[in-house]
Parts: sequence; C-alpha cells; structure tokens
Amino acid sequence: MATVAAAPWFRARLIPELKNRQSLLYCRNGHRRYRQSLCFRRRSFSIYASAGDEGAVRVRFAPSPTGNLHVGGARTALFNYLYARSKGGKFVLRIEDTDLERSTRESEEAVLRDLSWLGLAWDEGPGIGGNYGPYRQSERNALYKEFAEKLLQSGHVYRCFCSNEELEKMKEMAKLKQLPPVYTGRWASATEQEVLEELAKGTPYTYRFRVPKEGSLKIDDLIRGEVSWNFDTLGDFVIMRSNGQPVYNFCVTVDDATMAISHVIRAEEHLPNTLRQALIYKALGFPMPHFAHVSLILAPDRSKLSKRHGATSVGQFRDMGYLPQAMVNYLALLGWGDGTENEFFSLEQLVEKFTIERVNKSGAIFDSTKLRWMNGQHLRSLPSEELNQIIGERWKDADIVTESQGVFIQDAVLLLKDGIDLIPDSEKALSSLLSYPLYETLASTEGKLILEDGVSEVAKSLLAAYDSGELCGALAEGQPGWKNWVKKFGKLLKRKGKSLFMPLRVLLTGKLHGPDIGATTVLLYKAGTSGSVAPQAGFVTFDERFKILREIQWESFSSNVPLSAGAITH
Repeated sequence: MATVAAAPWFRARLIPELKNRQSLLYCRNGHRRYRQSLCFRRRSFSIYASAGDEGAVRVRFAPSPTGNLHVGGARTALFNYLYARSKGGKFVLRIEDTDLERSTRESEEAVLRDLSWLGLAWDEGPGIGGNYGPYRQSERNALYKEFAEKLLQSGHVYRCFCSNEELEKMKEMAKLKQLPPVYTGRWASATEQEVLEELAKGTPYTYRFRVPKEGSLKIDDLIRGEVSWNFDTLGDFVIMRSNGQPVYNFCVTVDDATMAISHVIRAEEHLPNTLRQALIYKALGFPMPHFAHVSLILAPDRSKLSKRHGATSVGQFRDMGYLPQAMVNYLALLGWGDGTENEFFSLEQLVEKFTIERVNKSGAIFDSTKLRWMNGQHLRSLPSEELNQIIGERWKDADIVTESQGVFIQDAVLLLKDGIDLIPDSEKALSSLLSYPLYETLASTEGKLILEDGVSEVAKSLLAAYDSGELCGALAEGQPGWKNWVKKFGKLLKRKGKSLFMPLRVLLTGKLHGPDIGATTVLLYKAGTSGSVAPQAGFVTFDERFKILREIQWESFSSNVPLSAGAITH
C-alpha cells in the first residue's frame, strides 16, 4: 500500500500549536507562492509544503467506470499523456470506482480498451501495477479510513449525527434566508459527552471537515490563470458517509497525494472541487500539486456535447470506422495548437510540440464534419500496403470481392481512395463503381443535356468498337491502350474534351460523375476478367452493359414516353 513516505518529492514540517492559533500554508502552485491563513477550533498546525519544480512529473487520468469513454474524457487523458511524455514523466491510470451501484468491470474494460486503441499507454495502473497501487479506489478503502481517523484525531474532522431530515430542514431555512445551502455546524462544537451519548445509542454519523470561517484560497491554474474562492461560501463538508464509504473529494486528494501526483490536469467541471481538496491537502500535511483545468467540449450550438448530438464515445467512433491516429489528432486540436497553420500531427509529433501553456481556456466546438475530413486525410496518408489491406479486408467481409488482396484490390483502392473518408465508405464506393444505373442517369435533369449533345450517335460508334473487339483489346493493354484508343475514337467522331468524355462516361459507367474515366473503364474491364468480384456484388459486366445499350430506344427520352426500368436490375 502506498504511503506518504513513498513519495520522493514530498517534504513537510508539522509543528503543533495552541488551540485557536492561526496555521500558515505556503504552497507553490504554478510559479508563485502564496500564504493562506486557516483557523481551526481544535488542534492546528503549520505546514511548509512544496511539490517543487525539481520533482518528477507524475500525472493521472482517473475515469469512473460507469459507462463508455466520452470524447471529453479521452481528450483529458490525451493532454495528461502528452504532458507526461513531453516532460519525461509518468502517466498514471487510476480507476475511480467508488460509485458501487453504477461502476462495472465491463465499463472499466471498455475504457482500458479505448485508451489502448488510441495509443495512450499508461506507465502505472490496472494490468501493469506500480509502486503506488492499488490503482482502483474500491481497493483503497483502508487507506481512506486511516487518513480520516488522522483528521478526526487532529480536530480537522468531527462526527456529525444529523439525520437526513435535519439536513433538509437546514437547506430549506437557508433558502428562505436567501443564503447558500451550507451546513450550519450543529455538531461542530459538540461536547465529548454529547458525542459519546450518540455513539452509545448507535446513531449513524458522517465525518465532516471543519472549514475556516474566514479567508480565501487562491491558486495559479496553469490554463485559467489566477482563481480564488472565499471560505465562507463553503460549509463543513462530509468526507466519509455514514455507511463508511469515502466521498469523492476526500478519495481524490488522498489518492493524488499518496500517488505523488505532481500535476492534476482535468476538466473544468472539477474546478469547484479544488477548494475542498486544498483544505484536505493542508490538513493532512500534503504538498499541493499544480492544477490545470481544461475547458469543456461543446456541441455546434455551444451546449455541452451530449448523446443528443450524435456519437460522443470513443468506442462509437471506432465502430464507425475512424482511425485512432485521426481521433488523437482531432482531439488534440480541441483547445490546443502549436501556433502554426499545421493541423496534422502524429502522436509522436504531438508529444514533441505539446505545451500546457498553449491550451485554450475557452470551450472547444466538436465538429464531426471536420473530424470525418481529417480521418480521410489520415486514411489516405497510410502506406499503400496498409491501406490496401484494410480496405481489401473490408470488401472481402462485405462479400464484394473474392480475395482481399491482389492487383484488382490495389487498382481499385488507388482509384477510389480520394472519395473514402471512413473505412465503411469503401463498400459504397466499390459497389457504386460496379453498378450501372444508366436509365436513371439518362432520365435525370443533367442526363437531358447529354441526350441533347448527341449521345445516341456516340453509343452507335461505341457499340461498333465493342463488337469488333477493338475496345476490349485496347483495355487489355491497360491505361496506355485506353489512351491510344480514345484518341482515335475522338478523331473518328470529331469530338474532344468534355464533348467526348462525358458521353463516354455515361455510356460506359452509367453515371455522370466519378473518378478518372480511363482508369475506371480499365478497372471495370479487369473486374469482368479477373474473377476478383464476388457473384453477389451486383456487378454489371461489359457484356450486360452493351446489351442494355443495344436495347435503349433513344427517341423515348426525347418524347417523354415513360421508361421501362427492366434493364436497371441487370
């Protein structure tokens, strides 16, 4: 079990003082020292404590295993990881599972899986161990009780026997008087005899921390700058419940102190907790860590990002086909930048560039469109072998191709990758390429322009080239063969540029738009000759395409006669 003595950076001096004397706290926070005056009704003491700049950097990410890892939590974990790595320090993972009703091992495993997927390897924590464990709060109860008893003996904590009804009545009275709903101190000045009588009756009690009535706390937050609180806004607060379970703020303080955490980088919603935690640090003689509170991640409407805005958990984005490197890159840019126009960073580059001083204190907008675009950039920057393997396996699993590798896969990925932002997009891209929606295209508004440009005459010449074997012979030679053939074909029809290639695209692919028409046509020819396309893929072969062209009654389009869609299902 970790102890204060195990923390190499810890040093403190405790000097007992007389009752009701002031106690002084000097604490380095950021780059400044401050002096705080605290007065306790019982025993008090003076502390000189400093985390010091010479100590090793130790940060922690402490998720609660009550659900999936939210992107906000993932960004907090990332900032902690980057800070630790950039300073040569340690990244500690601690599971805060004191919410026994909601915490599950399934959620814990999911969080660990998501962090590993992102590449955020922890130096200490579950599955790894370390010198400061256990790393689950549920396994540290003996430690919390030990420190709670120390606070009770020193007079910083007292037993409170107030019932829930009494506490509710206090809140109602405070509300009527328009005062903060703070505890009135009913048991703060109880005599020893009164306490013994309640203990003898077996009355349930909590441990309450004595909060000074005057004074304030001031910290120099590494992100938000100077932040202060007055003590009179906070009543005596509970650190141990009547069932013996410790309260969050008490657990966190004891854990961070006994694990020698030097920097606490966490979400800004924890900023109000700092006052309670600072008082506990002081009372136990622990040095204060440096604090850095990261802004919230906001939805486009500037509300807090939630499930109603779509996917919000790391696991959801992974299942949607996002790459971990794209998620890490995008999350890093939510509130941080290196001061340049560059937006693309690997995890290693982020470690090199990251500084806590460049983290913005204002809320960051989560833009799913930009995340998708960024994922596409990362996907296309993968080595060709890796990209071919990923997409080839996706096509094979979707029963579009018979093999997940080979020349056809390589050519198809090369042709289609610019239109693929997410791995699942590749299925639609290849399926669309293999389809032949000619009738729908000709019947569309844009299709009418092609009809007016004499596409029927181009179709006659194209059928002749196919029937003679001239077209297939050229395509068998690949791109050079296509280029030679299309040049001759254009001269024959006295067409060039858009006037030549747009009709050819419609007739050969059945579509008005798509990737390079030459590469597309060559790939379609290979699809029909290589045996790479699965029978159930819905591929319309060249033979079937040219059969459809022969059966088209071109005059029906111009006379607005309803079209038969029978050929569409080929």
